[in-house]
Amino acid sequence: MMQVKEREDSVPQATAAEADPGPDLSLRRCIVTRDSLPKDRLIRFVLGPEGEVVPDLAGKLPGRGVWVKAERPVLEEAIKKNAFAKAFKAPAKVPADFAQRVVVLLERRIVDLLGLARRSGAVDTGFEKVEAALQRGRVTLLIEASDAAAEGRAKLARQAPPGVEIWAPLAAEALGRAIGKDHAVHVAIGPGGLADRLKTALRRYSGLNRRGSSARVGDPAGRPPRGSRTGSATGPRSETTETE
Repeated sequence: MMQVKEREDSVPQATAAEADPGPDLSLRRCIVTRDSLPKDRLIRFVLGPEGEVVPDLAGKLPGRGVWVKAERPVLEEAIKKNAFAKAFKAPAKVPADFAQRVVVLLERRIVDLLGLARRSGAVDTGFEKVEAALQRGRVTLLIEASDAAAEGRAKLARQAPPGVEIWAPLAAEALGRAIGKDHAVHVAIGPGGLADRLKTALRRYSGLNRRGSSARVGDPAGRPPRGSRTGSATGPRSETTETE
């Protein structure tokens, strides 16, 4: 069984984050639940220059960081129990509406990453184009408008092969603006580093935007998408650190 190693020293982040576009399966420990989980199921926080707690959504901010499970109740417990100050061993300023602020930042990150994906040519939009991309096996991530008709979403979901994650984080108007259109209902993202970063942001957003569990948005009923990781990812993982 893997041994969990804790350390209090700082570990540089930016180089690894920039060099490896793929998913990072190394584990980190939540300061609230003490669960050791993959990074995409937690959020890293650092202390700002004035002692304020800052979410490090891109994983590039310098300094010592602590990790909190990407679930709304867990983050709210961290705020309530002053867990950040205890973990940093220093005064930590956290506003009362901090959890909602993190949700807004995650939504903004999803929008920004969708814009980057569009500019890089990794996006297909519209039912027919998305359907064709799925049939060609060139889709790793399917993003549906949250207010889209269930029938169309279900039809594309049935054609998605194992491994394709399906999410519905934004309404059609907001999803369209993110990719430079008036509205968008079906958006397919091809494989690559941008898709991996989008998946991470979407997983975190799902957890923080819900009052209960952080189940994936796989279909209109909220079941996990076929082929997506459910928190027990396979493959090699590096040894765990609680802070970095």
